[in-house]
Amino acid sequence: MAESYAYDREPKGKGDRARYWNDQIRRARGFEETWRNRCYEIIDRYRDDNPDRMMRDTRMNIFYSNVDTLKSALYFKTPRPKVRRRFRDNDPVGRTVATVLERGLQYQLDVYNFDMAVRRAIEDYLIVGRGVLRVTYEPVVVEGDPEMIPVRQQPISGIGEVAPGQIGDVPIGSAFVDAEGNQVDAGMVMQGPMGPYVLGEPVEYVGEQSIRCEYVHWEDFVMSPARGWPDVTWIGFRHLMTRQELVDYYGPKGEMIPLSYRGDEGDAYEDNKQPDRAEIYEIWDKRSGKQIFIAADYDELLEEFDDPYNLDGFWPIPEPLYAVSTTDTTLPVPEILTYEDQLYELDLITQRIANLTEALKRRGVYDASFQELQRLAGASDNEFVPVDNMAMLQAGGGLANVMQEAPLDNLIKALAQLYQSRQIVIQTIYEITGISDIMRGSSASRETATAQRIKGQFGAMRLVNRQRCIEMFLDQILELKAELMVENLEPELLSRITGVPVSPEAVALMRDERLRSYRISIDTDESQAVDTAIEQQRRTEFLTATVQFLQAIGPMVSSGAIGFEQAKQMLLFAARAFPGARDLEDTLEAIQPPQGRPNPADKLVEVEAAKVQAQADQAAADAQVKVARLQLDQQKAAQDAQFKQQKLEIDAAKVVTQ
Repeated sequence: MAESYAYDREPKGKGDRARYWNDQIRRARGFEETWRNRCYEIIDRYRDDNPDRMMRDTRMNIFYSNVDTLKSALYFKTPRPKVRRRFRDNDPVGRTVATVLERGLQYQLDVYNFDMAVRRAIEDYLIVGRGVLRVTYEPVVVEGDPEMIPVRQQPISGIGEVAPGQIGDVPIGSAFVDAEGNQVDAGMVMQGPMGPYVLGEPVEYVGEQSIRCEYVHWEDFVMSPARGWPDVTWIGFRHLMTRQELVDYYGPKGEMIPLSYRGDEGDAYEDNKQPDRAEIYEIWDKRSGKQIFIAADYDELLEEFDDPYNLDGFWPIPEPLYAVSTTDTTLPVPEILTYEDQLYELDLITQRIANLTEALKRRGVYDASFQELQRLAGASDNEFVPVDNMAMLQAGGGLANVMQEAPLDNLIKALAQLYQSRQIVIQTIYEITGISDIMRGSSASRETATAQRIKGQFGAMRLVNRQRCIEMFLDQILELKAELMVENLEPELLSRITGVPVSPEAVALMRDERLRSYRISIDTDESQAVDTAIEQQRRTEFLTATVQFLQAIGPMVSSGAIGFEQAKQMLLFAARAFPGARDLEDTLEAIQPPQGRPNPADKLVEVEAAKVQAQADQAAADAQVKVARLQLDQQKAAQDAQFKQQKLEIDAAKVVTQ
């Protein structure tokens, strides 16, 4: 029997440490044993799986229907990463880093089949109660051209000091040596643009670098028992390896590792049974910061590494998805257990319906004197059955008196009652799970559009919480991928996959701050199913509101009553209320005032100066008018005086004439 160790103490010896971790694995799997055994039963129900098809009971697989409905509602398509500066600082380098991160994440999601991993994790979450995803960094080391080692000629005092084969075409009195002073065979020396050199070993370098998101099967994940995720001290991933894989990877040691996994446990089909394999556990111990590899029932550590990823939270996984979570344990609880009794009742009613349907057949008796009537029960449409003595049949009162069918009224009534009862149970299950008629694409014909809309709103309220959990789960996955990306990918590779030049300042910012200044999220509208008509309505409302805002604010900006930047922030504030407008945030933030636009203060001064000038011009014009009037008055007075003088002269001439 293996020695038992306490959870808070790890031995120092390698053999003791291997036994310690094997004991921890057994304890943790024992803690989850009841749940794991139930998982096989739940999966059989989900698949409606029964090897003995001839003896199976009739049941209604509403569990599959519920899971299938929720899968589409929770995750619809590949999300789009959104990276923003946490405080939206106007920093060109920070904006470049955000663009690089966003495009780099999108590249990783598109290339490495992110969709499939997420869908399988959500299936585990809905079926067995826990979904797990992990991120991995996989550098591919390749061999390039051989290393070019520079050499130089060194004078020698005599031929005897040079070993045979080292002179070659070298002139007498000199030989080739490398940087460390080792003599080099002259026949291996080549001439290059930078001088003589020899070829060394092939140079190894990192070629392709991939950051993947991998699905972890519910049976292959184990962790220390704890009250909550922050209290977990270690996690483990199980890898099943054949004997040949063990030998290829571990060499002769692979022959000694026991094959402890006896085929596919829980698989009812012998034809699908896999060969025995070894259980290799990859353990991430948060207390020591180590990555440890052990084999089940093998008393020796296989491998041990320091923290390989240097992640902020150490774990290469986010907190697993839990269907039913409590604050006192991390033990998964499948959602199906919340309505298991109703499923049993549903199966029972469905089986009774099948039995009554089987009994609901035409049965009866007939007068044996008319053997031909036996054919009548199986006669097809428009078929007449001949009888030997028609007169006798008529004399006996016809078919009504010689044939009688067994009554079926009670069976029909019982069957109708069972159908009604089953519908009640189904509705109870939908109320427990929170799956409404609208979510399932079902509604009564008598319901109005308003009633359907209200039902859909209330039906979606419980769904929103699940969608939020999935959104937070995916956000954490993207944060882990971003950490690995900035820590490991070379700037040249980042520039190639994103199409954005990555400056040394941007690299320093990414690696020094470790993404603390950035908010990484997903566009929920992208990952979840949306109504196309509703989305079009939202975009139309946004454009309409934007036009109205610009019409109202434009004159105020032009007059200088409000600054351009203040108007832009008001527009961004309004835009963020529309989910689809998030794509335009960067575009709106990049808007600049027209070149040569005067300062609002200068505009006010200009307006006031114009007013003063206008007043001065008006005063000058008034003065000119007054002067013109005075001149006219003087001219009129002179003309009047001249006219009077001429009149006096005429009057004086008249008097002289008389």
